[in-house]
Amino acid sequence: MDKTQIAKDIRGAIKSGQLETLKDLLEKEPEMLTWVTPFGTWLHIAAAHGHLEMIEYLINAGIDTNAQGGTFSTNALERAATKGHLDIVEYLINQNVEIDTSEPDRNPLFAAIYGGHFEIVKLLVNNIDISIKYSGDNMKDMDAYAFAIERGQTEIAEYLKRKMDEKE
Repeated sequence: MDKTQIAKDIRGAIKSGQLETLKDLLEKEPEMLTWVTPFGTWLHIAAAHGHLEMIEYLINAGIDTNAQGGTFSTNALERAATKGHLDIVEYLINQNVEIDTSEPDRNPLFAAIYGGHFEIVKLLVNNIDISIKYSGDNMKDMDAYAFAIERGQTEIAEYLKRKMDEKE
């Protein structure tokens, strides 16, 4: 079987939550663990689809937890924050996954704000410098609070403002 077909089968197993199928495929073709798809690594895909058991399996199998990939070259933590999977965000933070704040598209806090995932915002505030400001094509001197305001996430914005005031 060619690698592209195996990759499609692995992706299908992850998307549909078929852990045993994933294990079988990776045991037969262990080098596929490091495969990167247009959607990122297998960890990105499992994080996006909310499959914690698969994430645990992939990490125990030795997948690179900080690998970047996918549309915005982000890591799995950003994917989980974008999709609103609190349990996975928590698990990845506990696994010491890198929290990439180099760009707003990579910042998991901005991803959680964008999706309106308040519980994830609360978790990430304890792990990220919320005063980081970004400037670029679409934003000028914008921190998490300003981003929440712009996105219309007023409850999150009020929470971030309180957190910023506490740190001063």
